[in-house]
Amino acid sequence: MDVQSMVPADGGTGDIRVFTDDQGMLVLGDGASIDAWLSAAGLRAQARDVKKQALLAGSKGFQVLGNSAAQSGRWVKLTEESAAKMAQYGGTGTGVLRGGGKIRHILKFEDLSKASSLANPQMLTGVASVMTQMALEQAIQEITDYLAVIDSKIDDLLQDQKDQSIANLVGVAHMIDETMTIRDNVGMVTETTWSKVAGCAQDLVRAQGYALLKIEGLAKKLTETGDAVDAERLSVQLSNDLDEWTSILGNAVQLQDKLYVLELDRVMAERPETLESHRRGVIVARRMRLHDIETKLLQLNDSVQRSAQTVRGQKVLHPFSVSHTLQVLNDVNERMVHFAISIGIEAEHAKIEMAPKWTEAAGKLIVDGANQVGQGARQLGHGAVQLGQGAARFGEKTTHGIVNGAVQFADDAARLRDTGQSIGKGVKELGDDVATGIAQVSKNISGLLGKH
Repeated sequence: MDVQSMVPADGGTGDIRVFTDDQGMLVLGDGASIDAWLSAAGLRAQARDVKKQALLAGSKGFQVLGNSAAQSGRWVKLTEESAAKMAQYGGTGTGVLRGGGKIRHILKFEDLSKASSLANPQMLTGVASVMTQMALEQAIQEITDYLAVIDSKIDDLLQDQKDQSIANLVGVAHMIDETMTIRDNVGMVTETTWSKVAGCAQDLVRAQGYALLKIEGLAKKLTETGDAVDAERLSVQLSNDLDEWTSILGNAVQLQDKLYVLELDRVMAERPETLESHRRGVIVARRMRLHDIETKLLQLNDSVQRSAQTVRGQKVLHPFSVSHTLQVLNDVNERMVHFAISIGIEAEHAKIEMAPKWTEAAGKLIVDGANQVGQGARQLGHGAVQLGQGAARFGEKTTHGIVNGAVQFADDAARLRDTGQSIGKGVKELGDDVATGIAQVSKNISGLLGKH
């Protein structure tokens, strides 16, 4: 292990217990020893102090770890960075830190999901409960930071809301915050304290559902328009409304997380034997709530992407509207990602592709038009060639038919001539036969036939 100049407060060896789960790690032991190790690991800045009441609530379980284990505690959110820094000190089993040639700290790591050495169920429940509460408090802080960035004050946001499910959120927020303050001072959640917030969960569910419906409506409107001017108007409306509805969602998630913390404290005091099952139920319920929000955010993101794709092709007709719309949609996309991360949803930022400059779009339109005209001319030329070839074939067939017809006509004329000759011969013979009897008539007939 790495050699560090760290000495526990009593000058002896300090044992540090490190518990991990899929959300973070809980470090228990002497406060000075914990801080020395976290500083050496580069994790002190990310660590949250575990409050005394949380340690007291889980004290029965921590007693199994030894007298010093529950003196102080720190919790660190599990990220790739924190996991890598912890791994350099072992991460599993037992590790040591040396200083001045001596072992100064013994690190005992335990993966709570496996819990191989946590044979005592009471200890497992106590440690797991504290870790879940710390993870919830971390989530509450991250949402608080987000709301501070957008300067969102719930009273200002909701003062004009006519919908009762949203308007009730103001009273719920004040009541839960008041209960958290009492809990921090008393060190536990009494029955009287819990009665103040016992019915708040329904109001939070209704507020979240209403906000999600509004976001879904914005996504639907944006998808249905195909005109750049309409898309510009709707994108501006979306931009103006987005912070309002994500703020309401953020407050609803934050308040529900606070309610979960109070629930766990209450169950720990009232029915500790059900604490583990209740803790698991809280984790599942929170995951389902976030899944509902994630689904609507993905739907809105898809609408933003499709709208951007549609208006990008209208740069020549609506140059200013298209540029403005794409800039607004890109800003909306970035803010959605920021919100998603703040409530614990993994989100990837796909930057909106801007439209080309107007001159480039117009030039492309002209080139595309010229290409289409050229293609039309080529098709017309091809048609003319085919027409010429057809005319040639028609002329050839027609000429051939005329020639054949002339030949046939000549043959018919020749046959008619022969027929005429035969008739003339027969008439002549007839005249000769009657010439003896009627001389004058024969002479006239012969003269007539001679003329014809």
